[in-house]
Amino acid sequence: MDSQPIKFTMNYYALKTFGRQQYSNAWAALSELVANGFDARAQNVYLYINMINKQKSIIEIIDDGCGMNVEDLKSKYAVIGRNRRIENPNDNAAGRKGIGKLAALYLSDEFQIISKKDKLITAWGVNVKERIDTETPSLDPVDISNVNPVCDDVWNIISKTQGTMIRLLNVDLTRIGDRAVEALKQRLSNYFLFDSLNSVLRICIIRKENDIVSFEPIQKQIAFDNMSCIYYSDSKFLDIRKNNFNVEYSDKMNGKKTLTIERTVEGLPSDIATVEIGNKIKITGIGTFYGVSKLYALTGWIGVHSSIEKKIALNNDNRFIRNNYYNPNQIRVYVRNKLANENILNRLGLVGTYANYIEGEISFDILDDNDFEDIATSNRQDFSIEDERVKLLLEILKGLCRQLLQRRQELADKINEEKKKGDMEIQSKQKTHFTQETHKDLISAGVSSYKASELSVVIGNKLKGEYDIKTTYKLFISHASKDRIFTDFISHYLKYLGFRWDEDISVTEIFYSSDGTDITNATPLADVIKNMILDSNTDVLFMTSKNFMDSQYCLFEGGAAWATRAILEYCIIALDYGSIPDFLTNKKAEFSFNTNDKNSFILNKQNYTNIVVILNRIISHLNKNRTREEKKEVSLIQKPKFDDLVQMKALNKNINDYMDENICKYWQMYVIDKLDDYLKLYK
Repeated sequence: MDSQPIKFTMNYYALKTFGRQQYSNAWAALSELVANGFDARAQNVYLYINMINKQKSIIEIIDDGCGMNVEDLKSKYAVIGRNRRIENPNDNAAGRKGIGKLAALYLSDEFQIISKKDKLITAWGVNVKERIDTETPSLDPVDISNVNPVCDDVWNIISKTQGTMIRLLNVDLTRIGDRAVEALKQRLSNYFLFDSLNSVLRICIIRKENDIVSFEPIQKQIAFDNMSCIYYSDSKFLDIRKNNFNVEYSDKMNGKKTLTIERTVEGLPSDIATVEIGNKIKITGIGTFYGVSKLYALTGWIGVHSSIEKKIALNNDNRFIRNNYYNPNQIRVYVRNKLANENILNRLGLVGTYANYIEGEISFDILDDNDFEDIATSNRQDFSIEDERVKLLLEILKGLCRQLLQRRQELADKINEEKKKGDMEIQSKQKTHFTQETHKDLISAGVSSYKASELSVVIGNKLKGEYDIKTTYKLFISHASKDRIFTDFISHYLKYLGFRWDEDISVTEIFYSSDGTDITNATPLADVIKNMILDSNTDVLFMTSKNFMDSQYCLFEGGAAWATRAILEYCIIALDYGSIPDFLTNKKAEFSFNTNDKNSFILNKQNYTNIVVILNRIISHLNKNRTREEKKEVSLIQKPKFDDLVQMKALNKNINDYMDENICKYWQMYVIDKLDDYLKLYK
């Protein structure tokens, strides 16, 4: 009976399966191959991706690390599961499972390894497609003259001393969309702590035939200037460009206010309070893990954003990114300078308004100490949360985050105080204005000046604190949705002038139902329109047409205006003389076009003058908001003074030279350019 040991072997099927099940996405696998270069003590790593043909992409990873000779390949690279730290306990490599090299198999069935060490270059290849699953894997020698790297110039510079290149062929990147490609640089920047590695990763992505091969360094893009408070262990981790940040809030008049506040930047505290009151733990200290005393240290930075609203955050720091591929609401954990957990924040159980404002990058190398069991997952992208070291980390982070949330709440309280103070000033001015308006109304009603003064003060005082005086003036455009090219002209031009056109009905100054303005309002659309027509602070413009007459909603709006308003309290633009409801103005419009004559829509003297009259009426109405907000009013459009044809010719002018340039541009864009299609449908 043969008593020799029976050794396990790994065939190609196992190798492929193992390689492909390690990683959740292509970028994670790529980061592992880059990490291998840094583990080889490379100062520079170059990553080249050619995805002109996405199904057969080419990837080259080149590093100036220690390189490998034939013996290294046999005793190190080809040994799956080799723990390099057993050979050298002082080795500071990011991993110790010996399986990171299989990341190549996640990406491709065919790759090459070219390496230089001791002035000798060798080339080897793996082609899984040409092997049957039961075969034993091997690195096959490749004639170096048959290796044609795309980045030959980079490799020639690197290989003057030592280094390694991995060439991945026929990589299928068809599932990688354009936005995912754009996010790759950000993702790669998060995989490593380059400041601690003292190494540089450069990348080049070729997507079109005429793209130039040019490498750019990967750099972290952290929006530090959008943070209100930051704790750090070393200033080298921070890239702060200014000492303050802005926060925005709306006052009771829906006016946007900006508050500039100085940022708090402090060193990490020496200890932190835990959930148990009075119990503190040190950020750096001696801990006992599984009966063994060990020094642990938390380093890095952690902060809380002042805002996560993209527009505001970008105003503070143009590095702010928030999309499907990058979330600033993370605490990234690094071990030995490589990402070990992408977002441990999810495990802290934080609650509250500002729990999703926190971002940080911290290192906790005790999680991969040689004296303890390796708790990292196979791809080194996570670790077991039941480990005593992880529990300590979670307690420290909970304490730090609670302090940051308290700081953010203090900021919110400060903003609320400013808002309250400003609103009180507005309320006082509103009351004064209301009293003045009441005085005028009483005088108009025949009340004596003395009595009017007395009554207006009494009425104003009675309303103080009991009634929020309505002061918002709006424009409602009643129209059929098929006619929106004309309402688009009016609304876009008014927005250009500076009037508020917002999807929030409580903020907008301009409303018409086909523009989607009402989408954030819980009130039914019919009620919104009814309230606007009934509100004396809302001016109404009717855009009447055959489409208007065919719409029961438009006729309801017209009927409501007829029943509640005098004729002078609304205005009408008609597309046809016969398309004005009798009950509105006895068929008298401000002006009318002619849908049977395209030329009637061209801006001539009469059309332009009529449009200016309507626009100036609206501007005067909406300017009342600026009067009450003590803001500069929007200037009225200058009434045109057309010369006669003889004088025009003498002055070498045409009719457009007498018109407002921007009115002409907006009319051309929103009306004339779309008129042919509109008139076809109209008829």
